Amino acid sequence: MKNIRFYNAPKYSTEEYKEAAPMIYKTYAANTSSENSLWLAQVTDKALLEKLKKIEKWEKGTREDLDDELLIGEYEGQKYYIDPEDDSDIIYYDENASGGSEIYVTSIVFEPEPLLGENDPSEEISQYPLEDILDKFFCYTSDDYEEENAKDPAGNYIEFASEDIEDIQNLLTIIGKHVYNQERGEYVDLIIEP
Repeated sequence: MKNIRFYNAPKYSTEEYKEAAPMIYKTYAANTSSENSLWLAQVTDKALLEKLKKIEKWEKGTREDLDDELLIGEYEGQKYYIDPEDDSDIIYYDENASGGSEIYVTSIVFEPEPLLGENDPSEEISQYPLEDILDKFFCYTSDDYEEENAKDPAGNYIEFASEDIEDIQNLLTIIGKHVYNQERGEYVDLIIEP
């Protein structure tokens, strides 16, 4: 991996992501296999419901899968939903977002090095040194950007995630560096060079 740089994915400007630090975004790991779907549940806590009824600013959502009829309001960092055509006082929340675990994500783009055993730029990112990077920085991949990887003939794109922001901060130290695996006898070392 060479010419490693931050990739500011378009999805980071959507409502599902909040900037937590430079190049790091906070979001929620989905509870289901469909990360982009809403799992609406009714707010039943009476005290919370009274506070939510005082929200003055309800706006149309920007998510493609969000029902056009629902409006979004925010209270203490949590999004809530109402149906403006419904005369009742029912307010919903997204169980998926509120019940999912909070994670931190960042994305990079890099040039793979076939001479060092990496795949040519393609939709498939080489297993190594990626696996060693994940192990070293206690992260996992959360998006492999199939569309971007298919379109870019010179680069590979990938998103990393962790429940600990420090893991992502540490991972970002590879930006601008040369990262590869090197065999040393029976072992293979992950090399990170300036």
